[in-house]
Order: sequence, then C-alpha cells, then structure tokens
Amino acid sequence: MATFYQKIKLLKGLLNREVAQTGPFYVTVDITRRCNLHCLGCRFHSPLVNLPSPGDQSIQDLSPPMFRKLCAELRVMGTASLFFVSEGEPFLHPHLFDLIHQAKKAGLHVTLLTNGTLLDATRIKSLLASRLDVLQVSLWASSLEEYAANYPGTDPENFHRVVAALKLVAEIKAREGSSLPLVQLQHPINRHNFQRIEALIALAEATGCEAVSFTLLRTHRRLLAAAALSGEEEEWVCRTLTRMKKKLRSRSLSHNINQVVRRYRYGESVWEKLPCYIPWLHVRILVDGTVLPCEACELPIGNLNEESFREIWNNEALRRFRRQTLTREGLRAMDSDCDCSHCCHLEDNVRVHRVFKWFAPFRRPRP
Repeated sequence: MATFYQKIKLLKGLLNREVAQTGPFYVTVDITRRCNLHCLGCRFHSPLVNLPSPGDQSIQDLSPPMFRKLCAELRVMGTASLFFVSEGEPFLHPHLFDLIHQAKKAGLHVTLLTNGTLLDATRIKSLLASRLDVLQVSLWASSLEEYAANYPGTDPENFHRVVAALKLVAEIKAREGSSLPLVQLQHPINRHNFQRIEALIALAEATGCEAVSFTLLRTHRRLLAAAALSGEEEEWVCRTLTRMKKKLRSRSLSHNINQVVRRYRYGESVWEKLPCYIPWLHVRILVDGTVLPCEACELPIGNLNEESFREIWNNEALRRFRRQTLTREGLRAMDSDCDCSHCCHLEDNVRVHRVFKWFAPFRRPRP
C-alpha cells in the first residue's frame, strides 16, 4: 500500500511526463524458467504458444546475490510489495526460501504464485517459517476432466495432488496457529472451464482457501483464440461472478470479482480508453536480470547486471516508455512490443487515472 507521500510524488512525476519522483509501488520478479507443467494459457510452456521472453535464455534461475542487491535498493526506494512469479514453477528454484527471506528482510509484502503440484509438508512448513504473506495457487480446473483440457500433455492426476496440497496447507496452518500465508486460489477463466465457476468456489472453500482470484485468459496475440470466450460468454461470466459475490461473502472468502468484471467491460482494446501509468508504478525483472515495464511488454529497459535498479528506474529507455504510454497514439505505436489486450494492470490504471485526469492539463509541455 503506497503512502500519501508516495502518491504525491507519483503525481509530481506524472506532471513532469517522464521522471519518476518515487520508487515503484510494487515489482514482479521471475524466479525460474523451468517448469513441470504445460498450462494451456502459459506464454512460455503451452504447446499452443511457446513464446520465449527477452533476455539470455541460457540462464534458468534467478541469481540470489543479484536479488539480494535488488531488495536492498527497493527498501531504500520505498517499494512496498513484491510478487514472485515465473516463466516456470518457483519451487524448482534451488534457493527459493532464501529469496523469500531476503524479500521479507527488506520489509516487502511478498506474494508467491505456484501451480501447487510440488507443495508437500516440508515445503509448507518452510513457507510458514518464512512468513510469506500470500500463497497464490493457480488452478485452471475444478475437476479431473477440466484439468485434462487445460493442461494438455500433463498427468491429470495432478489435479488431486493440488487439491490435497491445499488441504494440507490449511491443516498445517491450523495446527501451528499461523495466519500466514493467506492462501488464494487463482482461476484463469476460459472456454474449457467458464461454466463451472460455482464449482471452483466450492472447491476453494472445501480446501480451506481464504481467497479466490479470477483472471482472464490472455490469448497471446490470438494464438489461443480458440480457448477465448465469445462476447455472449463473457456477459454470462460477468453475471455469474456478480451473483457469486454474496455467496463468497457468506463463506468469508475474499475475491477480486469487481476487478475482473471491469476488465471484461473494458474489453481487449484498453489502450483506446485509458493511458498506461504502469511504468510509474511497477517493473518486471526476469531471471537473467532483464528489466521490463510490465508482464505484457517485451521491450527491455535495462539489465541488473549492467546497471543498478535505481539507475534503470529513471534511465532514458524507461523515460521514453513513460512518455509514449501517456497517449493513445503512443500506445498504439507500441503494439509490436506490448500485448495490452485485456490489460492485467487495468485496476491500477483506473485508480491513477481517476485522480490524474484532473491534473493532466497542467503537466509539463512536450519538449
């Protein structure tokens, strides 16, 4: 959560058009490129997509010394949150718990996204000891049949393993009297599972999850168009999710339904409706140190092996990116580098725009 002072500094930077006056509010850090699954919608390991990210592909795992230095810089810059994601499965990184420890030592609120297949009693106890804040388990299915459709080429029995792991997390947390990590079941919605949203919610409750998070399928430049929902199906999903809010509240499950419905309502062409403020708030860091403005952008703006993070945060590449994303024409021109369809940062953009639109007429003139 950004402080009032950070929000004022954010506004000052936006008025300047390109130089951020405060550090990122949150960062996303990739841990490893190795994975044990082939999720249908995965940009990196889906048999239908397989689009490598920028950077040195020979480097498979995030370097602990590089990450330690990054955490020290983020602490000084006032960053509040860090999201551990991956091109692969985080539990395949040999030093995962050391990375979590470094992030927590820097005072960061830490979320870890996993497919859940490698969660066992030993790893769960280590997560509790690490004081991880949020454990986000991605599950594309609420049944064995759905799992087979959403994880092509993968053993469907993994579904039962993930369900058992979620129950074990709840059991160990209760036994040790731990409130952390909060367990959130993440469910990407697509044509293979959209009709069973209520079953997914029942599964989250049955396994002891404390939150459920829905997200939209990214088609990765239409490579997954066959799995995307039609307009009528999206409307059905919005109505169903809205109806489910009361049930979730009665079961004490937190959710992100309002945000998901907003993403459906805005549609794929978000850049036609909103400027992009994300390069003022966030960056993504790949395992080889490559820094990207966000998850959907393939345009490198620096590398932690060549510059400090503080230098990258206001270097010429990122300043140029910020100037360009504040206009509709600039966003449209970046289509080859950024896949902004159904923007995953929409909520942040809406929140900033509600305030900044009143100040935009007073920003510094273009040079």
